[in-house]
Amino acid sequence: MQLVTRLLLRLFAVGFVMLILVTLFTMFAARHDIADEVRSSQSIGQLITTLSELQGSDSLDRQIAAIDALNRGERLRHFHVALLDESGRRLTQPAAKPSSAMPAMINRFLASNSTMSSYALSLQLGDGHPVTLVLEPNPESEISESVTGALLQLALFAVLGLALIFAIGGTLRLALAPLSGILAGIARIEAGDYATRIAASGTRELNQIAQALNHLAAALTDQISKQRELLHRLQDVQEEERRKLAHELHDEFGQLLTAIQVDASYLLKRSAGQSALEACAQAMYENSSSILSQLRGLLAQLRPYGLQGDEEHDIALEQALRDLVKQRQSRGVVELDCKLNVNLDNIAIPQRLAVAIYRIAQEALTNVMRHSEASCVDITVAVDSSAHALRLTVADDGKGMASTDPQPTGGLGLIGIRERVLANQGQLHWHAVRPHGVLLEAIFPLDMTVIGEVAHVN
Repeated sequence: MQLVTRLLLRLFAVGFVMLILVTLFTMFAARHDIADEVRSSQSIGQLITTLSELQGSDSLDRQIAAIDALNRGERLRHFHVALLDESGRRLTQPAAKPSSAMPAMINRFLASNSTMSSYALSLQLGDGHPVTLVLEPNPESEISESVTGALLQLALFAVLGLALIFAIGGTLRLALAPLSGILAGIARIEAGDYATRIAASGTRELNQIAQALNHLAAALTDQISKQRELLHRLQDVQEEERRKLAHELHDEFGQLLTAIQVDASYLLKRSAGQSALEACAQAMYENSSSILSQLRGLLAQLRPYGLQGDEEHDIALEQALRDLVKQRQSRGVVELDCKLNVNLDNIAIPQRLAVAIYRIAQEALTNVMRHSEASCVDITVAVDSSAHALRLTVADDGKGMASTDPQPTGGLGLIGIRERVLANQGQLHWHAVRPHGVLLEAIFPLDMTVIGEVAHVN
C-alpha cells in the first residue's frame, strides 16, 4: 500500500470518529439547552401565576417569597424579577453577584451589544396600594452558556488535533519502520557485504527501494564474481608467463653461462704463465659465475621452489616463504632482521591462494626494504580453524605511512596486492604500529570442505 493512501485512510478514520463524537456532543448539548428552556418556561408560568395572585391579595409575603425562590434557583433565564413598593423600596432580594469565573472584561465584551435597560410594570394590590414589577436583564446564563460551548468546542478541536497528530505519527512510524532495515542494508553494501538481502515491507515506496537495493547488491555480486574470475585468469596467465620465462632463462642462458664457465676454466688452465690471458680468463669466469648467481636469484623470484607444482598437494608454501626471506636477507643493502612464523595447522592450502600469499609477502617485503627504513620485520602466516580463515600479517618498525589513510593508494605493488586479495575473496587492512611502523594484514576465507578433500587426497 502506498504511503499516501495509508495516511489518507488513517485521516479518514480519525475524522469519521471525531465526526461521530462531535455529533453526539452536539446532540447532548442541545438536549441540555432544551431542558433548560423548558424549565425556564415553567418558571415563567409560575411567575405569571404569582403575579395574578398578587393583584388580588392584601398580603405580599407569600408572593415575595415565591419570587425570591424563582430568582435564587436561577430558573428564570436572561432576567431577574424585582418587586418595588409605591415609595420605590425593593421588596424582593437583590440579584446575587455573578458567580462566573470569567473575567469581568470578557463579560462586558460579550454583553456590549445588548441594551441593558430594565422593564417596569405597575400593578395594584387588592387593597388598592400600587406596586411596581421590574424585569432586570441578567445575561449571565447566556454568557455562561456561550463560554461553556466555546470551551467545549476548543476542547474538541484540541482532541481532534491530538488525534490527528497521533494518527499521522503512528502511521508514519509503522510505515517508515522498514527504513532501519534499508539503512542497515545500505551500510552492509558500503562495507562490501552483498549477500544479505533487505526484507520486503508493507509500504509500496519503501518496498520498491528495498527491491532496487537488492537488485543492486545482486548486480554487484555478479560483477565482483566476474572480476574475481578475471583476476584469477590474469594471475594464472602471469604465473604461466613467469614459468615459461623461468624455463627459457634456465634452458638458454643457464646453458650458455655454464658453457662460458667451462671455456673460462679451460683458458685458465691453458694460459698458465701468460698473465694477461690468465687475468682475462679469470675475469670471464668470475663474471659468468656472478651472472649465473643472479640468474638463479631471478629464477627463484619468477618461479620459487615450493610453488612449482601443478596440483594443490604439491604446494610447499612454508618452504617458498623461507627461501624468499633468506634470499632477500642475502641481497639486502641494509641489515634487516626478518622473522617468519608459519602455522598452517597441517592444512593443505589451495594453489591459487598459496601463490597469492607468496606474492603478497614478496611485494610487502620489497616495500619494507625499499621505503620503510626498518630494522626488523615480522611475517606471520597462520590458519584460524575456528574462523575458517588464513591470516597473513607483515609488521615492520620503520618510519610508517606518510598518509593517515587506512587504505593508501600506493603504486603498482599495492595495486597488485589488492587485486590478489580481491581475487581470493579476502580482506586487506593497514594499521599504524606504535611508536612507529606499519602492519599489513590480509585475511582469506578457507573453504574447509575443499581443504578437507585436498587433505584426504594427500
